[in-house]
Amino acid sequence: MDLHAPQIVGFSRIPVDQLQIKHQMCNYIVEKGLENFVVAAPDAGSAKRAEGFARRLDVPMVIMDKRRYSDDEKAKVLRIIGDVEGKDCFIIDDEVSTGGSMIEACKALKNAGAKNLYAGCTHGVLCGDACRRIQESEVSEFITTNTIDQSRCSRYDKITVLSVAKLFSDAIAAIHMGTSVSKLFL
Repeated sequence: MDLHAPQIVGFSRIPVDQLQIKHQMCNYIVEKGLENFVVAAPDAGSAKRAEGFARRLDVPMVIMDKRRYSDDEKAKVLRIIGDVEGKDCFIIDDEVSTGGSMIEACKALKNAGAKNLYAGCTHGVLCGDACRRIQESEVSEFITTNTIDQSRCSRYDKITVLSVAKLFSDAIAAIHMGTSVSKLFL
């Protein structure tokens, strides 16, 4: 599900179908009834993913210019490419580990005049005290999936977990029946 690098499927000796959370997460965002919002890519590497979300949601996109000069240094957002003034922002990434980069992205967006901040990822690794840090951050809601067990974060009300069970069961059924897996993403 949502491979970090889609090229990984090229190294498999058996057929691979990459499942995506984009449709389910976009539907969740639409149900929130947000207006005047943008999708934000936390760095240039996430721009293609964010563009897919922005296109599906039919909203503008912004990209953050994030730099990290060494592995032990905290990531810094140097600039935001696009307008967030007075807008709600939905920041999307494939995975969040410690929450540090996501929290820094939220701070940068807030400093640039963003209103409400929503963040999401497919794989919430959320190691160490990430759940607590997200709860104490400026993010209004952090949305992830259960591709990784999220029970340790259940006491934090800012963290929403979307289940991928139906998507996986529908994909398994499609493969078993010999029908299209791509129809799951229409």
